[in-house]
Amino acid sequence: MPKRSNNSTQSSPSNKKTHILNQYESNLIETWVQCGECATTIGSIVTAIKSFENAVNRDPSNITALIGLSSSLRLNDINLNETIGSQSSIERLNKSLIEFPQQLSKSHLIFKELSECYLLIGLNGQAHQSIQMAIQLQPQDPSLWLLSAQTLIRIGAKNHAANSLTHCLSLLPESKKNFNTQDIETARAAHAELAAIAAADGNINISIKELSATLSLKAPPLARVEEHIALWCALSTAKERANDIEGAIQACEDAELAVGKSDRIIMTHAYLLLLMDPLKNSNYAIKLLEKIIDLFDENINNNNNQDFLPWYLLGRAYSFIDQPRLAYNSYQVALRCAPNSPITWLAVGKLYLELKQLPDALAAYSQALRLQMDDGSPGVATAWDGLSCVYERCEDHLLDASDACQRASSCFKVIGDIKNSNFFENRSNVLIKASKNESLKPPLKNPPDVPSFLLRDLVALAPSERINYTQSQQKQQQQVQQLQQQQIPPQQIQQQHSQPIPSEQQTPLQQNTSRNSPQISMINNSHHQTPQQPPQQAQFQPQPPPQIQALQPPQQYNYPPFAKSNPPPPPPQLPTPQFQQQAQSQPQWSPQQSQQQPPLPPPPPPHQQPQQFYYHPVPIPAPPPLQQHQNSPPQPSNGSSLNSSSNSMAVPTGPPQYSYGQYIPTPGGVQNNYSSPTWRR
Repeated sequence: MPKRSNNSTQSSPSNKKTHILNQYESNLIETWVQCGECATTIGSIVTAIKSFENAVNRDPSNITALIGLSSSLRLNDINLNETIGSQSSIERLNKSLIEFPQQLSKSHLIFKELSECYLLIGLNGQAHQSIQMAIQLQPQDPSLWLLSAQTLIRIGAKNHAANSLTHCLSLLPESKKNFNTQDIETARAAHAELAAIAAADGNINISIKELSATLSLKAPPLARVEEHIALWCALSTAKERANDIEGAIQACEDAELAVGKSDRIIMTHAYLLLLMDPLKNSNYAIKLLEKIIDLFDENINNNNNQDFLPWYLLGRAYSFIDQPRLAYNSYQVALRCAPNSPITWLAVGKLYLELKQLPDALAAYSQALRLQMDDGSPGVATAWDGLSCVYERCEDHLLDASDACQRASSCFKVIGDIKNSNFFENRSNVLIKASKNESLKPPLKNPPDVPSFLLRDLVALAPSERINYTQSQQKQQQQVQQLQQQQIPPQQIQQQHSQPIPSEQQTPLQQNTSRNSPQISMINNSHHQTPQQPPQQAQFQPQPPPQIQALQPPQQYNYPPFAKSNPPPPPPQLPTPQFQQQAQSQPQWSPQQSQQQPPLPPPPPPHQQPQQFYYHPVPIPAPPPLQQHQNSPPQPSNGSSLNSSSNSMAVPTGPPQYSYGQYIPTPGGVQNNYSSPTWRR
């Protein structure tokens, strides 16, 4: 009988089972990858991380899973303001490159992702090396040249970055009709980066051209509408810098049609209206600003209602249409939101000066000086200009006015404004001659307005960024004040506590203004003090403008007074004005009260603020005492010069300028929120 031949082509049961398990494992990995990609698309970052982790645990050499996990961890770090996920991604990618060099070392996507992780944690040199390796593997990929330009920007080589961006755009299709989704994202980011570089170099026209090219592309998805809004605001700000106010307003109107209601665009629109023709556009600007406040009230969960800028612009608009009462109330809310903002104090000083409330104007301008101790700041020059206007309107204070003009001239000279520097220097000399009766007193100068460029960078920020900036400045100033208090010798503190408060004595400024401006009234906002209480508790509180006083019955206020037995509020909270009795005669303003005025405390948390806080006046610190001229001129700011060590404050840095690249997404959906490079600050 012939032997049966064995069929060698038939697989054994064990081999068949192994093949089925491998096929199942491969399908399972692919399923986890697709789940991660779907979760990334809908914005569920935590789900995406878990899905990609399951895929990587089963196949550590899967390129799609490794890149998806790394990008999800990066996006999670951006949302949480951390770097833990990016650091773990760098370790995992480097480990995979060592274990599977044949599969991974030839993939440009791995080195691209590694470069983005390095860039996020600040390792710019490693990021540049990684992206160069990716470009060597795939030199025709425009997204790689875009990332290379971003690393060069972080290093500081902006000229090489501009060349990389130009080469990136040259690799894209010539016609926009042939752009795919990734090409649109790459072109948008490249044009935005070129606009930022041009703006940093002062080439505003080129910046406008690049921003216009960015906005001509297809709009990003709705989930990234803030990026689109930021680009529209950047275009409007660039046109405003080029003195094309009408074009900037038109850009705001086009942005409202493109993205709908946005508090950021509406605020920029209102700011430009007040800048172009304030008398004509104030009513329209007020309507726009009221829309912003309504949007803040609708979104109860966010903290945008702590933004001071809409209230400041509202007060500015009311002051242009001769509504001092409404302007006063708006400025009070702005000071509640940002009590350490010198911009608002400058506006308050101008309001009081126009109403001839000279002591209150002096207090506001003095507070603006205390909050910005940098001689090269335009705000300091404006504050000294305002103080000179105050002194010129007082009797026998022409030397004080001359000294303030001289200081303003020095500030403008540091800034580089030679024209204004010469003007104030000449005016200072004229005032000195007038004080000696050698010449006539010059005509009174109008109160200075707040420079528009002090608001330009603040308007361009998002509300949350603006709130974080003001709060960081407030914390910085509080830390400096605490250090100053710790450095005061104990003997000096005891002398201050034992120093009696002079009574029944008016300062020269009060004597002069009481004759020239009878409508000025000051309120002594202090408790009855015992001998053990230090004089620091005495506070200076200005009365509302005369128009406000005329509308209010005597001894009635819009805020509830405290009882006599109630203790003062705790220091961490912004104190509500407290009154026990209004003095029958004019309250006295003592030099000790002004010299030992405590710093303005931070605003209370939202849940601690009363419902009617819009009507609570913010206590303005006491102005410095004035001295009669004998041998040396008095110092308007707290009786000492700006360079005095006892009054030295931290120099507040400028607001964080808008960075066009910080909202640029990486092709694939992950946003690239890098911090502003040095050349943009």
